[in-house]
Amino acid sequence: MDSHAHGLWFVVVTIFLALILSISPLDAEIAWARPDCLLLILVYWLLMLPERVGVIICWCCGILLDILQGAVLGQNAFALAVVAYIIQVSYQRLRMFSIGKQAAFVFLLELFHILVDQWAQNINGVAQTHWLVFLPALTTGLLWLLVRPIVAWLQRLFLVY
Repeated sequence: MDSHAHGLWFVVVTIFLALILSISPLDAEIAWARPDCLLLILVYWLLMLPERVGVIICWCCGILLDILQGAVLGQNAFALAVVAYIIQVSYQRLRMFSIGKQAAFVFLLELFHILVDQWAQNINGVAQTHWLVFLPALTTGLLWLLVRPIVAWLQRLFLVY
């Protein structure tokens, strides 16, 4: 078996689960706070396996998310591709950050993603004007504190390298 293909199934499963969580229905009260699970998983794999998960994978995941959410085609793809580029340029430095600093960085990445979404929706005349639209940036950043250690443990358990 090819050693590079060893953990590919686990990467695909985590991305698939993140996509499912991104479109699963939530109660109206907590829908505003939905964390961006796809961004969390993609950021993790971009940091840990930058030679296998990159801009093209993130762009494809973004197009798939656009289709699944019925969003403007390309808005998530563009945002996730830019996020991937930012991480690929500086992943060695980002990996050295503490988990708290990484969470703050994930917060900023999600804020960028939200701003791109709002920009694309504003062009189409359907943008949200409520301040709660920025709440997912906070929940995504906080969830990084939980997701990163869990996925890292699973990565070691399943020998994904």
